[in-house]
Amino acid sequence: MPGKYLRVFFLLMIAILLFTSATFAVKLELGDRGLEVEKVQQYLFNLGYDITVDGIYGYHTREVVKDFQLSNGLTVDGIVGKETIALLEETAKDIKYTVKMGDTLSELALKFNTTVDDIKEANNLRSDLIKIGEELVIPKTGLGGGEEERLYATIHHQVQPGDALSLLAKKYGTDIQTIKLANNLHSDRIYVGDTLIIPHVKREVNRPFRLTRGALIWPVLGRISSGYGYRTNPINKTREFHEGIDIAVPLGTKIRAAAGGTVVQSGWVKGYGKAIVIDHGEGVRTLYAHNSRLLVRAGTRVELGQVIALAGSTGLSTGSHLHFSIYVNGKSVDPMRYLP
Repeated sequence: MPGKYLRVFFLLMIAILLFTSATFAVKLELGDRGLEVEKVQQYLFNLGYDITVDGIYGYHTREVVKDFQLSNGLTVDGIVGKETIALLEETAKDIKYTVKMGDTLSELALKFNTTVDDIKEANNLRSDLIKIGEELVIPKTGLGGGEEERLYATIHHQVQPGDALSLLAKKYGTDIQTIKLANNLHSDRIYVGDTLIIPHVKREVNRPFRLTRGALIWPVLGRISSGYGYRTNPINKTREFHEGIDIAVPLGTKIRAAAGGTVVQSGWVKGYGKAIVIDHGEGVRTLYAHNSRLLVRAGTRVELGQVIALAGSTGLSTGSHLHFSIYVNGKSVDPMRYLP
């Protein structure tokens, strides 16, 4: 009886060893399909590679694998063997990080080439506040946040001792006025502990525009002379719906794009005078009216914060100001809901 159990035990051990060896010996290559392929594709996608997670080892997957191998000093053959899968698993592993004095989510996102939103989601954080000694999971999303490739429109920066708008503008590749417009700042003074929205000049080309607070900056800073909604028209004295806000500014003040997009209209518009319309995608457009001079043509791609016009009083206007409207699928919405 003991001999029988012993034979069964040895056979079981041999089966386990054979199974383990077979698992490690598996190589994924062109034409393969299944969950293992999908897992490899997911690793590569999480690391920021342009790849579809479909479980099919096609030509594009092979080329992406080659890119990964080349970047990591592996044999470049487009085949996922033991070394490649081991390095993929290690590279894509999330990081455990203990918060140190002076750390902010935006700085950590930049350091680890991820995003503030992904860190918050991974740690179930409801705000941007983090505490010294707190342990965070830093996900390897590969979605950007690094100094060279900023893919998101904005980050959040908590003001530290020694910070100044000029230094922040240089650090994040933007300019002082764009930061001021993003935070409705009427002076260059900032305070330690405040959280600033820092707009990035670059956007991810394939990322759809989302109309949320923080996605837009003020096109210009000034007094709101007329709000959104019903009002008495200052020209003909009739009651009508005002599809935007009027911002009183001196003649010639620089007007900036509230978000990146494509100029679809630049010219004279009845009632609005010299006007510009920018299409941001996803059915969202912004209108900038009554300008004295237009600086971009229709068809031009403009970036967030780019100067597009100079303020004026053209069209039906009683004084120099900017009329600013936001349209979603052709219908106006209150700009104050989305401006910082």
